[in-house]
Amino acid sequence: MLGAAAARTALPELDGFEEIVVLEPSVDALEELMHELRDPRLDYVLGSLPVLPLPDESVDLLVGADPGNDEVRRVLRRDGAARPPV
Repeated sequence: MLGAAAARTALPELDGFEEIVVLEPSVDALEELMHELRDPRLDYVLGSLPVLPLPDESVDLLVGADPGNDEVRRVLRRDGAARPPV
């Protein structure tokens, strides 16, 4: 997920996922989110577009991202999907 807002909004919809990465560019927002969302599936990473600190073709679903963005396409698996920000 890209950003704290996407994490707060989308988390209830992600029951089928075992690992969820939240990328947030603000240290303060990331720390606040870590205290607020105590879900063991969540990994918190400092980062954002234009460069996502994720391996190629490693993401099943990217919430809070433009599906047409080149960097988003790079990290998505072949059958992966991206949802724009809510």
